[in-house]
Amino acid sequence: MTAVEITGIEALRRRFEAASAPEAFKSALREEAEAIAAEARREAPGELAHSIAVEDVSQGERLGFTVRTADPAGRAAEFGTLKLPAPPWLWPIVKARLPAIKDRLRKLALAAAMIP
Repeated sequence: MTAVEITGIEALRRRFEAASAPEAFKSALREEAEAIAAEARREAPGELAHSIAVEDVSQGERLGFTVRTADPAGRAAEFGTLKLPAPPWLWPIVKARLPAIKDRLRKLALAAAMIP
């Protein structure tokens, strides 16, 4: 029988430990959501900007934040209606910021994995 050596186990263990301590990730996600909300408030049509809020939707170890509005006009403005084509105001902001958000979270994970 041939012995198989598995490399990278220690780094993987550190990554899992880092994932079980989510404070840095939660803080980063909140900051990114707040930045998206701030930009959305500048871009939102009419009075919609006043209703934009960031909400923590984390559940247990699953971290998450949402940028939303309770104003029904927000949905119509983002997705359009039968009579009005969609002039999206939120999705383009999220889409533009997504690569930087992913990069920030990747760097946090790598930094946490380097902790001895």
